[in-house]
Amino acid sequence: MSKGIKSQQAILSKLGIEKLNPMQLEAQVAIESMDNIILLSPTGTGKTLAFLLPLIKELDGSCREIQNVIIVPSRELAIQIEQVFREMGAGFKVNAVYGGRSGSKDRVRYKTSTRCFGWHAG
Repeated sequence: MSKGIKSQQAILSKLGIEKLNPMQLEAQVAIESMDNIILLSPTGTGKTLAFLLPLIKELDGSCREIQNVIIVPSRELAIQIEQVFREMGAGFKVNAVYGGRSGSKDRVRYKTSTRCFGWHAG
């Protein structure tokens, strides 16, 4: 792992989580072994964290280009994903892109090594 990029255990510690719940553990296995999955679980069970942890494992800390785009159905979900990603402190930059705000900030962030985008296409 590149300098500044945190391990899964370090991320969980930062978030105050001792261990993943059963849904999160199953999600990790599914995400790592299948091309397409759907996570069905009640609100507040950690679905965002469940799909971000395997995603972070795949990011290359030495690559300075955008490595991932996450397309979501709502602005609120894009913001939530961005917030959780930042709280994880994984060592990568993230930016939620959505309508109703200035695009100039987004263009600047494209040029400053953002690795993941939460994108609301609505």
